[in-house]
Amino acid sequence: MNLYLPVFISILLLFSCNEPTSKQNTGNSVTGYNNATVDFKRTLPDYSQFKSAVAIQRKSFKKDSVQAIRQFLYKTISDDIFSYWEGTKWDFNGTVREPGKGEIACGYFITNTLDDLGFKLNRVKLAQGVSSKLIKTLCLNIRNFDSFSGLSNYLQSEPDSSVYIIGLDYHTGYILKDSTGIYFLHSNYINRVGVVKEKIDASTNLRSNRNFMIGNLSQNKRLLQEWIKS
Repeated sequence: MNLYLPVFISILLLFSCNEPTSKQNTGNSVTGYNNATVDFKRTLPDYSQFKSAVAIQRKSFKKDSVQAIRQFLYKTISDDIFSYWEGTKWDFNGTVREPGKGEIACGYFITNTLDDLGFKLNRVKLAQGVSSKLIKTLCLNIRNFDSFSGLSNYLQSEPDSSVYIIGLDYHTGYILKDSTGIYFLHSNYINRVGVVKEKIDASTNLRSNRNFMIGNLSQNKRLLQEWIKS
């Protein structure tokens, strides 16, 4: 990701690296694995089966059950997406569509996984463009910070089961908050490690960064309601 600061008030512009229908859904994740590690991958359903299961489950929600939809989104990204994609290697040009079968760049990790969950978005354009565009297209309550401490203090005051997209100077990823902590889920370019989920305080990517743009994906009610109908 590249960053440039326009002269006019230095506005950040952050770049992305190149229940059955009759019963209220509880918002549980599809696979049921919490923070699964590579040891569990052999027990996970095929990724295509997982995507089909997500499609069935999200369509079972009632339109007005926004909190349950948010909980489902959180669990699906924090638990299921992480379980499948953990360890998939980073590459600047990585665009792989199936976890573990190639490399994935940070921007494509966001757009590919959201596309896999059924969100309607311009997957390639948003992955290759500025992360501010990605955030502004999908998120609400967008904030800018010029220090890690400012970002951390803000997130501490935010509600649990929240999903954010964050843009850094040269990177992007998900921020996830629950009762156990605040996590950064991303395709890590450092040493080409790839997809990891780490506490934000332990993230070199975050702590060494200077400028942050963050938006709340799970608070976008219109987007969530469109998602369960699609």
